[in-house]
Formats: sequence, structure tokens, C-alpha cells
Amino acid sequence: MLNRRILRVKAMQALYGYFTAVESLKEVKRNELEEMHALDPAKHDFADKALFEARKKQAVKLFNQNLLAGRVEKPEDAEAEVVANVNNALSDFENQIHKEARVRKNDMMKEAERLQDTYIKLLLLPIEIEQREKLDSEKEDKAFIAKEKKQYPFIGNAIVQLLKESESLQKEAARSSISWDTEQQDLKSWYRDQIRTSEALAHFFGGEKQEDLPDNDIVLELFKRVVFKNEAISSYLESNHLHWAENQPIIKSMVVKTIKSIQDGEDLQLAELTKNGEEDFKFLERLFMDVINQNEFLEEVIQSKTMNWDVDRIALTDRVILKLALVEMMNSPSIPIKVTINEAIEISKMYSTPKSKQFVNGVLDVLSNELTSSGKIRKSGRGLIDNK
Repeated sequence: MLNRRILRVKAMQALYGYFTAVESLKEVKRNELEEMHALDPAKHDFADKALFEARKKQAVKLFNQNLLAGRVEKPEDAEAEVVANVNNALSDFENQIHKEARVRKNDMMKEAERLQDTYIKLLLLPIEIEQREKLDSEKEDKAFIAKEKKQYPFIGNAIVQLLKESESLQKEAARSSISWDTEQQDLKSWYRDQIRTSEALAHFFGGEKQEDLPDNDIVLELFKRVVFKNEAISSYLESNHLHWAENQPIIKSMVVKTIKSIQDGEDLQLAELTKNGEEDFKFLERLFMDVINQNEFLEEVIQSKTMNWDVDRIALTDRVILKLALVEMMNSPSIPIKVTINEAIEISKMYSTPKSKQFVNGVLDVLSNELTSSGKIRKSGRGLIDNK
């Protein structure tokens, strides 16, 4: 099940990508303005080189100075053509970063939703393997093979049958058009080269039983010891998830718990992706958009508490973590400040530099006090008023 830390991580990753793209786009626009005002030997006199160099510098300077305003309002002594070119660049930059924000947000939300689709798809995997075994078994029978027949442990397996008979699983698969139809060659290869040859599953296929291996059903062992550990299968799953390292434990937990519940005699109940459903996805979307919409203010308050450090010199990951924590403090009145700061520290330990946790903790501790005093942070609910 997704927890809020994973949601915060996904927001951080999306924002990191967004701010990286914004910086790249700034550089692209600066280069375009320089090229636009550069001397062209085929058209211009070399005697005017200094004039063109001055225009280049002026265009870039005006662009940098008016990024927040989005338009050159007071051009000073700049030529009208230079001002017009800079304003066009600023307008195009603004349009592109808005588009970038939409794309990053949509990708972030889809990535979170894709977890559920992968969970459903993996639950369908044992059914596909049984079908693969049936095809192999039929070929073996038709060939009249005299030697000892292979064992096909997925055929008729009780867990597989319950998965096949589950209306909720089949309904969810149909609703989201989830199937293995386009990966039949992959399945054939995995079954032949990864599953049948797996030491962890050897006793199910007629090999010697390993003493240290629990006598569990093959479906559970398939997921615990092969699917999430085998390089070929994991590579396929990774190709469908940008951040598979974070997604894998969630999906594995959901799948294994579902199979275990079936083994315990319970009816198949599909795991919920989040504890609070739609509310958690709104929390994720709000974090992302709040940082973008309040970025100017966030940059200012972070700068105010980083002494002689230029905000641009602080690791981008740390800046994003700080911004996420600050908007959560200000815009999520039901989440205690301590929780927000602790989550930021834990994420910084996972994704940033060794010294980041102290830096993040120190900045957030000071800013949380100041923003609470100024009324920008207001906590409501039992135990949350004046919560530190």
C-alpha cells in the first residue's frame, strides 16, 4: 500500500525533473537570444562587432532580470528590437514551463496509478504460466515422448484456479485493459529460462527439495523468490516504471499479501493502492502544484535562512525537499509540523548528500517557527495546535 512518504518522494522526483527542465530551458532561451543578436558576417560589417556584442549582453541581461515579471516593462536604454525579442523569449519561456509543469504532473499521477495496474498484471501472471504449461504439455503429448514426462505444477494449482475465478480480478483487468497478450514471447522465455530453471522452484518441477526452503505453494514462491529477484523479469518491470526502486517494495508487498490471504483460505480481496484513496492522490497533486505556484515565495524564505549561501548553490534535491516541506506545513493543517520535518529528513537521507539531513532539519526548524509566528502556518485539530 502506498504511504505518504512514497507520495512525497514521487512529488520530489517530479519537481526535481521540472526544475531541472526549467534551468535547461532558461539556458536554451539565453543561447537563442545571443544567436539572434550575434553579428552575421554575411550581412553585417565587422566594424559593428562591439555593437552586436553589446546587444547580446543586453538581451541576456534583460531576460534574466525579468524572468519573474515575465515581461520587460522598463527597457531603460535598450533598443526596441532587443526588447521585443526578449519579451517574445519570456513569453515563450512562460508557455513552455507551464506545459512542462502539466506534463510532469500528469506523468507523476500516472506513475502512481500505474502501480495498481502492475499489481493487477502480476496477479494474472500465474494464470499465464499455467496456460504456457498447458501448451507445452499438449506438445509433449502429441510427440509421444517415451521418457519420463515433465512436471507442470501450475496446471490445476488451487491458487491459480482461484485467481482465474476471481470476478474482482478479472473485472479490474478488463476495466483497465490489462493483459499479457503482447508479452507472450517474454513469457515463453521467462518460463523456459528463468522459472523452470530456478533453484528456488526446483522441487516443484521434480528436483530435489531444498532443506531451507519452506514448503509453500509455488505461486507464492514464484513471486517471493523469482519475479522480484530475477534480472530478466525485473528488467521488464523496471522498463515500465521510471522509479522502479521505490515502486518494487510496494508492489511486492501487495502481491505477496494477496497470495498469502488466498492460501489462508480467505476470498481474494484486491489490495488498495492507498489507505485514503482519492484523498491521497489529491495530497500528491496538491504538493506538486503548491510548490510551483508558491516557488517565488519559497525561494525567498529559504534564501533568508541560508545565510551566505546562494539558493542556487544549495543542492537542487535539498531545495525541492525544503519547498515540499514548507508547502505541506502551510497548506496541510491536519499534518503535525514534527511529522513533516521528520519526513523531509528521512527523504533527504535517502536521496541527497550525507550532510543534507542536518541542513534540512536546521532550516525547517527555524522557518517553521517564523512561519507559525507570522500566521502562515496554522494547525487545526486535536493535538495539533501549537504542535512542534
